[in-house]
Amino acid sequence: MNDLHEIRTLLAKPDPSPDVVARRRQQLRTSMGHRTFRRKARWILLPVAAAAVAAGLVIVPGRLGNAPPPVKSARDILLVAATTAARTPEGSGTYWHITVTKNGQQQAQYWYRRDGQSWIKGEGLKGEGKLVKFGRPAPFMIGPLRMTFEELRQLPDDGNALYTRLRTAVADSDLRTSAGPLNDAQKDGATVESLVSLVSEAPVSPEVRAAAYRALAARPGVQDLGDADGGRRLQVPVSDGTDTVVVDPDTAQVRNTSAWVPLTGGIVHTDGNVTIDTEWTDDLAAE
Repeated sequence: MNDLHEIRTLLAKPDPSPDVVARRRQQLRTSMGHRTFRRKARWILLPVAAAAVAAGLVIVPGRLGNAPPPVKSARDILLVAATTAARTPEGSGTYWHITVTKNGQQQAQYWYRRDGQSWIKGEGLKGEGKLVKFGRPAPFMIGPLRMTFEELRQLPDDGNALYTRLRTAVADSDLRTSAGPLNDAQKDGATVESLVSLVSEAPVSPEVRAAAYRALAARPGVQDLGDADGGRRLQVPVSDGTDTVVVDPDTAQVRNTSAWVPLTGGIVHTDGNVTIDTEWTDDLAAE
């Protein structure tokens, strides 16, 4: 064995840590009066990061110093809701069941069969709390648009393609106001109403509901108005101006909102807080 080599090994000090080196370098630059220049970071998407993006996760670069965390935007909220919607199992059943709860009290229930036949039950509705078969089978109202169940299931699951499909349908329709045909802004607003219907009540697949959230996230007029009981309050452009809807990104549901777009058409406004729950079921309530 080389005795000198062994002695040098025993007496050697460990190399300083990278943090220590960086701190010493900064102290040296400060003492020399030199300005510190930062190079622009070059981001490389590593395989792990690519997989996270593909799974719908958002990768945020670390903050420098004690800078406050970035404020969430409407886009961030809706993209989280899209990820949640895509991962939520659809379930199965004969009836698409919608429950409307107002201020914590069940207000109305709706059951829709795939052919468009519907039943309603609720205080203040036709039947006064008893189950009522409502008319004949009819298309579903998706905002201002009428669609059969088959048409709903054929909607694209890409946000941009979905918006284009709905916007084209609105433009090709005979929708009008008292002032005449819709202008471009009103057509955009009517399309947003259809998107809100898809995330509120429509019996679409999880992939299409996620696409509707992504399409909403891309709309320039959608704004985050801050926390609300049960989610985040969002301002959305509609055909006659703007409206507000509360979305819970953790459940991808419309919760504690004063406005939503039901399958009966139009926009519903209420003076209380309404939560919309949907599910497939084989059970139709007893009369």
